[in-house]
Amino acid sequence: MLDLNTPPTLYVFSSRRACNAFYAKQLEGFLPTAWSVQEFYNQISFVEGLVKIPESVRQVLLMEAIKEVTKNAEEREAHLIVFEKSFLGYLDGSNFVARFFNELAKFNIDIAQIPTKDIYGDYQHHLEVLERIHSHYKASLQARGYYDPILGIRPTLIPEVLCKFERIEFYLEGFLSKFEQEMLLEIASHAPLFMHITSDRYNQSCLRFLGVNLKEEHSYILDMQALSRGENPIVQATPQTPLCADHISIYAFNQRLDQVGLALQRVQEWLSEGLDPSTLAIITPSAEILSALKLLDLGHNLNFARGENVQEVFAPLFKDLEALKTTLQTCQTSNPLITLQEHTQALLEKYTAHKLQDFHQEFFETYHAIASNLQQYSVVDLLELYMRNLQEVRLDHTTGGKVKVLDVLECRGLHFERIVILDFNDRLVPSVQDSDLFLNTFTRTALGIPTLEDRENLQKHYYYQLLKNTSHVDIAYSCAQNAIPSKMLAELSLETPLPEKEENEFVIFPQARTWEFVPDKIIERIPSDFKFSATKIKDFMACKRRFYLQYLAKLTPAPQESFNMGSLLHTILEAYYSGSHYQNTHAPITFDSFLKTAQSLESYANLNALQRLELEVVAQKLAPFFACETGKLARAQVVACEQRFETSIGGFSFSGIIDRIDQNSAGGYDLLDYKFKSALKPQEEGYQLAIYALGAQSLGYTPEHIYFYDLKEGCLLEKSLSELQEDQEGLLEVLESCQQTIDFDQTEDRSACTYCAYVDMCGRETSN
Repeated sequence: MLDLNTPPTLYVFSSRRACNAFYAKQLEGFLPTAWSVQEFYNQISFVEGLVKIPESVRQVLLMEAIKEVTKNAEEREAHLIVFEKSFLGYLDGSNFVARFFNELAKFNIDIAQIPTKDIYGDYQHHLEVLERIHSHYKASLQARGYYDPILGIRPTLIPEVLCKFERIEFYLEGFLSKFEQEMLLEIASHAPLFMHITSDRYNQSCLRFLGVNLKEEHSYILDMQALSRGENPIVQATPQTPLCADHISIYAFNQRLDQVGLALQRVQEWLSEGLDPSTLAIITPSAEILSALKLLDLGHNLNFARGENVQEVFAPLFKDLEALKTTLQTCQTSNPLITLQEHTQALLEKYTAHKLQDFHQEFFETYHAIASNLQQYSVVDLLELYMRNLQEVRLDHTTGGKVKVLDVLECRGLHFERIVILDFNDRLVPSVQDSDLFLNTFTRTALGIPTLEDRENLQKHYYYQLLKNTSHVDIAYSCAQNAIPSKMLAELSLETPLPEKEENEFVIFPQARTWEFVPDKIIERIPSDFKFSATKIKDFMACKRRFYLQYLAKLTPAPQESFNMGSLLHTILEAYYSGSHYQNTHAPITFDSFLKTAQSLESYANLNALQRLELEVVAQKLAPFFACETGKLARAQVVACEQRFETSIGGFSFSGIIDRIDQNSAGGYDLLDYKFKSALKPQEEGYQLAIYALGAQSLGYTPEHIYFYDLKEGCLLEKSLSELQEDQEGLLEVLESCQQTIDFDQTEDRSACTYCAYVDMCGRETSN
């Protein structure tokens, strides 16, 4: 019980949920004071004379800064602006820039010092642009009396708040920013501060700032006042109980949805046993599975701590908001903000969306304060802002049950009796956002910023402590669509079972009657009018079943959404060497002309900011290629790019596209095939050059030299005439076999299945 005659102890936890768990353990009477880390720093510090900028205002002012820098960029540096010059481009760019500035501020990094650590020069020019955006944004804030933590503003400590407490017990989980680290020592000069930490294999980088030798698998209490005096700060060191595999059960499922059956059955069992609901939880690494959990929780036993997705609850409203974009396209108004407010208010009233009224009111109050900055935007632009902000709203799950559904961040510092962790797959555990992709690992390490590995290890630390702090854990992962379990299971020496072939007790929807699997036997002939290409021959030799499914059965796999840098480079090089500038000057491509050509392409507008940045970085790393071009084209001239051909080889028609044909100073022809790979192995490229040589001959370009052109290394790998002759003879043998009846069987080389788009169609998984 709290003694009112002595100053209280302040307890600081990682989250408000951890504070509530702490309160739940207290006896009746006055409760001690407990704050989350965020509340703690907000209560004990302030920025004098300034107002913290609302996030929505930050978005607009950052957009303004990006737009200003883009507008004033000189022609020679226009290629450095990776943000699309449109409202949506600036909007997306503001999110990217905010994340980057925020990370620099957290670790007290001046943007100007990054080039000194970027020894490869990957980001030098882009950092100059970002520095100008930083300056514009800072000036804009100062003019309006705002401050923004992402600019590294250092608040002032309020000693009077600290002096009210006898001592502070600080429970550390995760990274502290540089400012937070330094402030802890300053706080310790005003009140005794004791830090509680757990040390394991995954969080060593988070604890490095303490400068204390901490053993793994130990819990510590550190006296921060002693640390600031240079004395041994360890007050208590306690070995942690080792992870016990006996209290962890792991389940593999053929279908992702079947995991939900495990979760719902466990919830029923827990509640039937009369367990305390506050000690039970379902953990979801991703929000993707929440809709299935909510839909199938017929007993309403689950309580979704994240809240409900506003787009699901008010789907008709969002449909009308989307339609409103079309309606407002031709709207002429002197005050777009007022016009938007009237239209959106009418829609809220139509759907009686009272839960959204607070958001609506706050949105327009905030933006009316900076109305002068919005006059240049249309009503449709502002509607896009409104909808994006609305999508971030989470609605309280008021009809929820007793068992909480949490993500791993919400579990920091908590202890449970029983939990089920779903989706424990390698794609999701750990899962780090792409905001970590801007600076490479070397530069981050030199600057003292957490790397991708550091962030992944921190997530693993949260899961690891969760496994150790729970009496019994059920872990589920899915094998659907070639998914694999998280590597963390292997790191912890936890065995991963294979999914059961028969239906298990957790299956929600009974499977249709299945018959014994009989592998398909496909024995056919290739039609005499079939048209081959180098790619088709390579596919035929790699896996006859894939060849059949793709080119004879003409089955279409799921579209691949990954960004193909190699294809984009081909397009840029074709555009340059086929363009009027090269035709008039015969000047080889350079870094500047490469980027200028890229930005002239229609496809460039479809690239997002990160993809444009990736292209910029690749362009800088093509310096060896640009140098090679200068030497080669001093004695040759490009005469054809992406040259299509059709010819006949071995009784079959062939078509293809030759990347480039050069005419050398002696009048002969060089055939070049671009390759953009980490490690080019000509022997693995099959009969491609042999086919292209015959195709070039059919066009009247009999090549004297034939090369693979390694764009990454900037070197030409020649295929000798004897090697070419040997390849052409091998090709004719393959084509002769293609005129016979063929068994289109699966390949024995399983490595060919790893990235095959047809693996789900061919029966490979079913038969093994």
